[in-house]
Amino acid sequence: MRRLWLFVLLAAACAPAAAAAPVPGVPVLMYHHVNVVTPRDAVGRSLTVEPSVFAAQLAWLRDHHIATITADQLADDLARGIHPQHVIVLTFDDGYRDAATVVAPLLERYGDRASFYVSAGFLGDGRHLTWTQLRAMRAAGMEIGCHGTHHLDLATLDRAAAQREVGRCVDTLAKYLARPTTYAYAAGRWNATTLAILAGERLKAAWTERPGTVTSLAAPYTLPRRRIARDADLASFAALATP
Repeated sequence: MRRLWLFVLLAAACAPAAAAAPVPGVPVLMYHHVNVVTPRDAVGRSLTVEPSVFAAQLAWLRDHHIATITADQLADDLARGIHPQHVIVLTFDDGYRDAATVVAPLLERYGDRASFYVSAGFLGDGRHLTWTQLRAMRAAGMEIGCHGTHHLDLATLDRAAAQREVGRCVDTLAKYLARPTTYAYAAGRWNATTLAILAGERLKAAWTERPGTVTSLAAPYTLPRRRIARDADLASFAALATP
């Protein structure tokens, strides 16, 4: 009997360790407009979510105990080896005025936060956010990140032009608001030069339009996002909002 127990113990000690369970990723969702006014063009229409639909999505997150954090906070957590669970990142591209007049009030109603990616060269032009609105949003806990200076596709630019597109956005936000820490690519595209420029600007992370969830900062400047379409019903949203 003693020999049998010794054999069992020896076999257990030599057995390979069980594989660690995969870490659930964090979904990062991409929006543009939230507005009752629907653009007539097909692209603008596809990028516009109705406020009642967005409110229902926030209510779903609340009911399922999923908290919202900013992209900056997610990058900080991952850099410290923390893998947050039951959280989501909501991002809004382009910096349209409805980010302040529609989105921010709904986020406040549900106790949520989000990251807003603005193109610095368009701010205050009547269609996009003003500096006053951006300061109020930031004071309310929202992140304001870079979306380029003039919303140019970095993958189509030479190095000098790409540096201006990124650097001027970073510098403008730093001067009039606060230094941004994350970036969202216009058109979702990048190249090797882009990655070097973002590293030189000391940005923590950048978001593409590749599908998937975020599990690490192994490739901090090519992180995935999930696009929210206008016609997404609540079941479709739920699938995108969970790992």
